[in-house]
Amino acid sequence: MEIELKGSTNNLAKIYEIIGEDTKKEKILEGLEKFSQTCAKICYEKGNFNELQNEPLNKKFVQGLLDRGHHSVFEHIHFTFNMLGLPKALAMVLNNEKQYVTSEKSARYTVMEDIKPIQKEKYDKWMSIFIQEIEKVYPSTKGREKAVTKLAQENARYVTSVFTPTKMIHTVNWRQLNFLMQSFDEFKQDKQYCGKEFAERLIPWMQEFSNQLSGLKVEGMENQTDRHLSFFSDRKVEEHFGDIYSTSYPLSFAGLAQAQRHRTINYHISDGTKIKAPLGFFIPDIIKGYARLTEKWIKDLREVSKKDFPQAQLVKVNERGIIEDFRSKAFLRMCGHAQYEIMKNTLNTAGKYNQYQEEYKNALKPKCLQGIKCPGSCVWGGQKALERIV
Repeated sequence: MEIELKGSTNNLAKIYEIIGEDTKKEKILEGLEKFSQTCAKICYEKGNFNELQNEPLNKKFVQGLLDRGHHSVFEHIHFTFNMLGLPKALAMVLNNEKQYVTSEKSARYTVMEDIKPIQKEKYDKWMSIFIQEIEKVYPSTKGREKAVTKLAQENARYVTSVFTPTKMIHTVNWRQLNFLMQSFDEFKQDKQYCGKEFAERLIPWMQEFSNQLSGLKVEGMENQTDRHLSFFSDRKVEEHFGDIYSTSYPLSFAGLAQAQRHRTINYHISDGTKIKAPLGFFIPDIIKGYARLTEKWIKDLREVSKKDFPQAQLVKVNERGIIEDFRSKAFLRMCGHAQYEIMKNTLNTAGKYNQYQEEYKNALKPKCLQGIKCPGSCVWGGQKALERIV
């Protein structure tokens, strides 16, 4: 894994030097501290930002901020990292925390690479099968060749490992970065909510992340709350739909990666990260009606799951949020543009909401059929967006 620092809030010309061994590191860190100091003095002193930023760095004042737990002022500093070769599983851990922005390589719109040979063979095999089945069921698909290929890629990637390398641009604030590094260190001792084999695969990548970014670690910026990594938990979530809601359901790793991009909603896995996929696998509806293809699908996934974690592996996902944020999610996911599994999952949750909330009685349809204009072109159109099987 390679992590490159591409920029920061301060636009320091050589900010990348901070994660290397450059002799200017201390001066760069002082620049970051001074920016945070200015933000803090907005709270404590009369001057405005332009006046306060001309004051020299006061190390004692900054240390006082750290000692008193006034850490929010360090959140004004954001770093943008280019992450290459990190496993999808680590990307999901990072993307489940709040206060971030991510642009990640899409396995829906691009061909999967850096796959283990046995998984590459299965990926290529299922690409051909899905192209054949999609063309058979939807022979007149608009923008046919390109659309069919993307749909085949979306489904074939399920046979690949959730530890397959990916790449992403990730922006996070200074305080949050310190929380992550501390949490990764704690995870080595406190991993009881995660399957043993999964944790053994994940921990070395967490350590590599912290090692490469250790230059941004600040003594005294430790987490002072009861907050921990949110991706794994043993919390029992009740089924409830009102102004706030909570629900649980089986979802594949690939489906969860889509769901967690709705950052205002809380997700965690409470079971299913064990080897050999004890909860089973997601089976695409386009092959579900064919016993022979379904058997092949499960057989291939069982083979991968003997020593790995295929993206089709089902996990128990717990989802909690407020009605407005679910409505926002539904606008984006109950749609012909959305990945099929997350569309079906969101539609199912919306159906449950509809039983309890009057405002959802007309909401079980795509936004384009609710009078809301969609900016993108659509292969399916509003009528077929929720009826498709791929």
